[in-house]
Amino acid sequence: MKSKANQSIMHRLFMAIAFVMFSSAAMALSGEVGAEKSRSLVAVRNAEGQTFLSWRYFENDANGISYELYRNGVKLSTLQCTNYVDNKPGSTDDSYELRVINQQGKVVATSTARPWNDVCMRIPLERPMADENVFYTPNDCSVGDVDGDGEMEIFLKWAPSNAHDNSHRGYTSPVFIDCLKLDGTRLWRINLGYNIRAGAHYTQFLVYDFDGDGSAELMCKTSAGSIDAKGNYVSKAATDQTILQSNDNQTLYREESGHILRGPEYVTVFSGRDGHAIHTTWYNPDRSFGVNAKNPQAEYTEEWGDRNGNRGERYLAAVAVLDGKNASAVFCRGYYTKAFIWAVDFDGKELKHRWLHASMSNSEVVHYDANWNQTKRTYNSSTSGEQRYTMHGNGNHNLCVADVDGDGKDEILWGSAALDDDGQLLYSVGYGHGDAIHMGTFIPGRKGLQIFDVHENRGPYSWDLHDAATGEILLKGGHVGLDNGRGMCGHLVQGVEEAVFYSIDEQEPRSAVTGEIVKKSRQSINFRIYWDGDLLEELNDGGMRGPYRITKLTDDEEPTVLEIFEARSINGTKQNPNLQCDLIGDWREEVILSDFDNLYLFTTTHPTEYVVPCLLTDHVYRLSIAWQQTAYNQPPHLGYYLPSVAKKK
Repeated sequence: MKSKANQSIMHRLFMAIAFVMFSSAAMALSGEVGAEKSRSLVAVRNAEGQTFLSWRYFENDANGISYELYRNGVKLSTLQCTNYVDNKPGSTDDSYELRVINQQGKVVATSTARPWNDVCMRIPLERPMADENVFYTPNDCSVGDVDGDGEMEIFLKWAPSNAHDNSHRGYTSPVFIDCLKLDGTRLWRINLGYNIRAGAHYTQFLVYDFDGDGSAELMCKTSAGSIDAKGNYVSKAATDQTILQSNDNQTLYREESGHILRGPEYVTVFSGRDGHAIHTTWYNPDRSFGVNAKNPQAEYTEEWGDRNGNRGERYLAAVAVLDGKNASAVFCRGYYTKAFIWAVDFDGKELKHRWLHASMSNSEVVHYDANWNQTKRTYNSSTSGEQRYTMHGNGNHNLCVADVDGDGKDEILWGSAALDDDGQLLYSVGYGHGDAIHMGTFIPGRKGLQIFDVHENRGPYSWDLHDAATGEILLKGGHVGLDNGRGMCGHLVQGVEEAVFYSIDEQEPRSAVTGEIVKKSRQSINFRIYWDGDLLEELNDGGMRGPYRITKLTDDEEPTVLEIFEARSINGTKQNPNLQCDLIGDWREEVILSDFDNLYLFTTTHPTEYVVPCLLTDHVYRLSIAWQQTAYNQPPHLGYYLPSVAKKK
């Protein structure tokens, strides 16, 4: 099926080149981008009993690099591509070696691997124990290199069986976070304690090399009773005397309902190497809207719009490069009503406030600079003409981060609004709260990135597609007054250059250029993934009550099933993977799923003739991995159009 985009070939080519230049500049923003330096060779048996091997390609490999592959010391082949199928019978005792050769014939990098003994890598776990009759299951994961060897470690959040949504009553048991090697070796574990409630909207944990020392840190919200991997209360890592001298680490602040509506609120940065708390400071704002208040007994207020913490205890978190050089943590509180977005830096020793944005109403904003000086501003218009002119009520259960205006600094894409790198309002679309968001190069002939957003607020539109830099509405539609709970956007349909999008409301894929239906069938509405070796994206979904599946849209009425994995997804009806990431091997993505005692890492065994740089070296993609775990998980997207950089070998 042909696209109906009405641009000339020369115009599209010019814009694609311009955008690749724009994206390449964005790739170099953060000190951690490109730090994943390992070739990450992987060897896995395919369905035919052959051994499929793949490895990473980096941008500078274009300068005369070739790859030599050996099995048990015997050379198999010299290659220009990044995957190979060994047809000879073998065993898991075989040893494969990759040698990266430069133009002068010198070995500049090596990587070794032994074949997996199954279709996936099993990562054994040690389930925590906290309370009688409470069962823990593996939940969201993130990744970061904690020892500087170029290989990622896994950070795993454990969810107790008594976890609750904010709107529900009930006690919850503590949340634990583990740091694991890929072989299952547990490096450390932290216990967030009983004063941090368990549920999808509470613990948003960030994994990144914030101070640029080559080792990733973990950052998250903590409280009285939170314990680091060394067995110390996180309050002991504070420099503020009120926190340092606190004696309430044995106090339980939960209400009879199970909600936690008062007590101290902290943020702590933990060492990725050993899990000790490096520094703890006050979380901003506190439950009663206190800013830099340092109040250990702040109580939740009805000004949030409820009495039980349903609005004020909704959190998001992301990593953003706000000064063009260093990574900052971005912590967000509230999105149904009042919205606070707080930027925090880590210099290797202490956490430091950068800025705080507070959208207090549909029109009133208070901005706090690095010295806590405040500036108030009133807005009386939005991009779309809707009467939501600020971040107030315009946030999603998720968010995105990218340098959308090309100034070398990241913006925070909030759903129906966006913040500039300095914490000032960039624009407001005004369509209100939503459950799902996708950001990428959905219209290759158009400069920059676009956002597809679905809306839960029962407004005039159930979805829209807008420009990520300006908020300009490109397309909008759906049924009036509908709670649209899920949406998808990606380059999924053969012969359609632009992305297609669809949602629970209107489930037939539509062109991101024209808005017209391009395929008369309903599809999975969950995650997108690069899997089978062409330059299109596939879909991945399922696993709550049945097997997890990767499917591909074809000309057939029903999608083609590429893989079926007998492992479970997480987060109930959301049916997310524990993590999706270009973690090992070539540019195709991996999926981590689980059972009660193991993680399972699945990788593709489909050959590909395309060579693409490791996706983690793209700034937008790398930051997508950092925010993927937050609230209602969304899949990562690239900051460029994949066919514009792919090379055919």
